[in-house]
Amino acid sequence: MRTKPRRKPNRPVVVLATAAVVLASGCGVPTVQQYSSPTSSSAPRPTLKYSLDAFMTCAEIQQKVSDLPPPLPSKVSKSEGRLGSTCEFMTSTDGGPYITFQIQTYGNLEDSTGFHSGTEIAKSGFNSTVLPGEEKETKVNLGSEARWLEAGVGMNESCRLQVLDENAAMRFTYNPGKKDNNARSEQCRESARDVTKKVFATVQPQ
Repeated sequence: MRTKPRRKPNRPVVVLATAAVVLASGCGVPTVQQYSSPTSSSAPRPTLKYSLDAFMTCAEIQQKVSDLPPPLPSKVSKSEGRLGSTCEFMTSTDGGPYITFQIQTYGNLEDSTGFHSGTEIAKSGFNSTVLPGEEKETKVNLGSEARWLEAGVGMNESCRLQVLDENAAMRFTYNPGKKDNNARSEQCRESARDVTKKVFATVQPQ
């Protein structure tokens, strides 16, 4: 007498059915783990040193740097991924120093070319407009880069020092208010360095 062979259970069907029930219940777990590239929107973003939410006012800076002349009202500009602030400190009579402080802070950006940190954007802008005659500054030891810009002409001839610090680019202008001012002289530059160090220390994030 021949015995009928037992039919093997259709295990694939059971497995698929079980998987379907699990996924339908909302508890499915993917079998292949997905890893995001550094440029993916889900990747952690670098922390920005300087915030784009707000910045110190000119009056607040002048309160902490007591030898600055009185400030004019702050000039603030804000756009997508960028915050700018300009301070002008000047005396009301002739013969006093005229000092300006400008800062541009940059945020992280992701576009069709990928992800760009605020630090990367600030550095790119800082190095994209280098003109003949500008000189690297090595004595202030502030930020990652510093250089002297073109001095200007006539009464507007000033010592202008630009500093790059992570996601911020700063510009300091110093004019002693004297007709015989030489913006390329070490005397003018030393005064500009002194002001730059004080303001730079004041605006550091707490």
